[in-house]
Amino acid sequence: MGTAVSAEPTTSGLRIEGLVAAHRRRGAPAISDVDLMVGRGEIVGVIGPNGCGKSTLVKSVVGVLTPRAGRVTVDGTDTTRTRPARRARLLGYVPQQDTVQAPALTVVESIALGLHTRPRGADGFERAVTIAEELGLGGLSLRRATELSGGQRQRVLIGRALAGAAPYLLLDEPVSNLDLRYQVEIMDLLRGLADTGTGVLVVLHDLNLAAAHCDRLAVMSDGRILYEGAADRVVTDDLVRSLYGPVATVAEIDGARYVLPRRRGGAS
Repeated sequence: MGTAVSAEPTTSGLRIEGLVAAHRRRGAPAISDVDLMVGRGEIVGVIGPNGCGKSTLVKSVVGVLTPRAGRVTVDGTDTTRTRPARRARLLGYVPQQDTVQAPALTVVESIALGLHTRPRGADGFERAVTIAEELGLGGLSLRRATELSGGQRQRVLIGRALAGAAPYLLLDEPVSNLDLRYQVEIMDLLRGLADTGTGVLVVLHDLNLAAAHCDRLAVMSDGRILYEGAADRVVTDDLVRSLYGPVATVAEIDGARYVLPRRRGGAS
């Protein structure tokens, strides 16, 4: 398997082409020659070892980091050449964090912060209320972030990104530090968004979660994408061994693939 941008003769989709980026102006590239495409209505997961460039990729796509080379287009619009406000209307972003900024704000007020890309006023407030209800936070609209569970806070962050009504949503490890129940709830939420036409690019650490919920997986190592494709083609013994060493094996159970840790000195 190789890495390639879809050969379809169209400009639709979120397209990342030849992207190169670094954390410091004169530092070594953290990602190099990255090509990837995300279509409307699909979830693409980015997986790989710590420090391989997953977060750098997402930050470069949304403009938190300025790419050294390459370009990002959204349905034909080159976002590397657009103003930040315009880019924010095309790309929603949920950063890697486990707390909601401005914790004194209520759920609805926190979601409404995402309206900076859209008109405010009564219509904006109503949109924030609607998003809260759609995310299962309707009964918590007037609660403050300090009163929420980890999964609920993560939903608020996603709601803030959705408030801008961007056609594509990028999330950097949205289920980190959440227990299994909330991990599944967040991934189910992303599936619901994809089913209504949103394109989702999500960074994940858990290979099983990624394989179960993503339509395609992009595997990163040393700042590059090594493999890209359907989960059942990507999640293999050879891949796990090449990325992480002989610490796990891949088993097929009821038609689905699972990564099972090996016991030291024993069988898996």
